[in-house]
Amino acid sequence: MNTAHVDDYFAALANRDSLRIVPHLAENIVLLGPIFPEPTIGKDAVVEVLSGFLETIDSLKVNLRFAQDRDVAVFFSFTCNGLEVKGNEHLHLNEDGLIDSIEVAWRPLPATVEVQEVFASKLGFPAMRLVPASDA
Repeated sequence: MNTAHVDDYFAALANRDSLRIVPHLAENIVLLGPIFPEPTIGKDAVVEVLSGFLETIDSLKVNLRFAQDRDVAVFFSFTCNGLEVKGNEHLHLNEDGLIDSIEVAWRPLPATVEVQEVFASKLGFPAMRLVPASDA
């Protein structure tokens, strides 16, 4: 499977260019990530989330990518307000090579929650918070 769409998608992310991510996404894309507890479904909604992410971060760098059939794993790091976050994405490609599914994980957890809080305040949705188990 040709992974050109994945390469171009990550180049657009690294350049913080939300317009250049659009042609690489399938109309029926599903995004599972650390920003919202529920999946984000559909190209317009996913582009809105990714655009907000790009407005929130300072930089993004791809560290490793590998593919098998229509599945691609990408390991990256990004910075936001002085925090460095490591992430990985499992992307699935449809029969045309477009990205139809993205599953995202970030670490470390405290930095992930801080980034989610920054993102939430910028876009006006509820922030998550990390609390000790004794406070739950």
